[in-house]
Amino acid sequence: MPDRLVHSSIRYVGILMFVYAIAIPVPSAHADGGRGPEPSLHSKPSTSASTSQAPAISYGKKKSATAQTEASTSPKPKRQSRKPAPRIVESAPSGQPPAGESRFVVDEVIVRFQLSSTPGAQLRAIRGLGMTHLNARTFFLAGVTVHRYRLPAGIGVQEAITQLEANAAVVNAQPNYLYFLQQDQSINKLPQFGNDRVHLSDAHATTKGANIRIAIIDTAIDGTHPEFSNSNISSFDVTDDGGNVDPHGTSIAGILAADAKLTGVTPEAEIISIAAFSKDASGNTVGNTWTVLEATNVALKQGVDILNMSFAGPADPLLEQAMNGAKKQNILPVAAAGNEGPEAATLFPAGYDAVIAVTALDSENKIYSRANIGEHVDLSAPGVGLLVLGNSSGFRTSSGTSMATAYVSGIAALILSANPGADYSILRSMLENSSTDLGEPGKDRVFGSGIPNAAVAIVGLNN
Repeated sequence: MPDRLVHSSIRYVGILMFVYAIAIPVPSAHADGGRGPEPSLHSKPSTSASTSQAPAISYGKKKSATAQTEASTSPKPKRQSRKPAPRIVESAPSGQPPAGESRFVVDEVIVRFQLSSTPGAQLRAIRGLGMTHLNARTFFLAGVTVHRYRLPAGIGVQEAITQLEANAAVVNAQPNYLYFLQQDQSINKLPQFGNDRVHLSDAHATTKGANIRIAIIDTAIDGTHPEFSNSNISSFDVTDDGGNVDPHGTSIAGILAADAKLTGVTPEAEIISIAAFSKDASGNTVGNTWTVLEATNVALKQGVDILNMSFAGPADPLLEQAMNGAKKQNILPVAAAGNEGPEAATLFPAGYDAVIAVTALDSENKIYSRANIGEHVDLSAPGVGLLVLGNSSGFRTSSGTSMATAYVSGIAALILSANPGADYSILRSMLENSSTDLGEPGKDRVFGSGIPNAAVAIVGLNN
């Protein structure tokens, strides 16, 4: 081959090799196969058209396909279920009446259900007894909600209570107990000696009971009587039949608030008359558990300071709770000790510790012959042969622990009026400590602590 042809061929091959060399990408800086510096997350992608490069790598927060699969297939944490609140089971002593006790409505029961019980459970509890639901109430002083039922013929109160209390939805059941006014008619007419016995005129020189409210739980009163023309009286009725105006309630109100021919113990106090007693089918004037507790609701709502309860009857768990509730509310309950005689069993509500039990005295401070006696008797007051109000414009005489109870309620009102800071305990102490001792030295079963001196009692906190 001629030299010139060889030379041209070599030059042509060299040119081809040069072109091929510049077309090959520059190799990685790491000859051992390691990866060079990663691109910045903010750098623009390369526009190189080479097909030999691997797909671009993303450096954001996106999970790899494997991680996503694992996340989607991994079990989710279980939500812990909230445990239901524990069921509160209330308890109370059985409401079964004592053996031989018959002073209750023969065809009614009062039932207290568990607060956690459902309406269905309550219906099942009474199913089979054939009872008729009469009403339901929350009695605030007693702190309970109860239901009143009428029993069908053929089922006695004791039997119904036994069946009801065997059901888990029932806390307890009890009779609707009966209460009776504690008064007797008297043939002797005497002047208003009672006011002198408690030194009322001296006390009235300081106070007549202004700004104090007394609830009289009794029969309806005759507010049109002329003796009440200057009195502050509000009247309510909680009886089933609208109540009847009766001389008993009018007499009690007159002892407290008369202000014309007679002088009441506390004529400037406000009287809250609550009719809870009315005549039954036999013509007897009675109240019962339900109406008395209804009356305590009214009294509480009216903001009373004193409860005058001139009635007595059997022990009653609901009534006891209400009396304890009154004490906690700084309401003073005052009740008649009873007229069943010195050999009779204790009557209630006077027999409860929270209540001031009052017995009756005659004009010579001798005990009323028919008065109940016992450790529960706290105070004595005039109550035999008293001149009191009758219906319309009339007057009458009456005896009993009912009348004496009104005297003590009135003196308590005078103390509170003169000593607004007195609470339940102080008020009770002032009544007892101001009393003139009668009978055996100290407090005794007949006279209690004796007869209060109103003039001495009202200066208690001011001494």
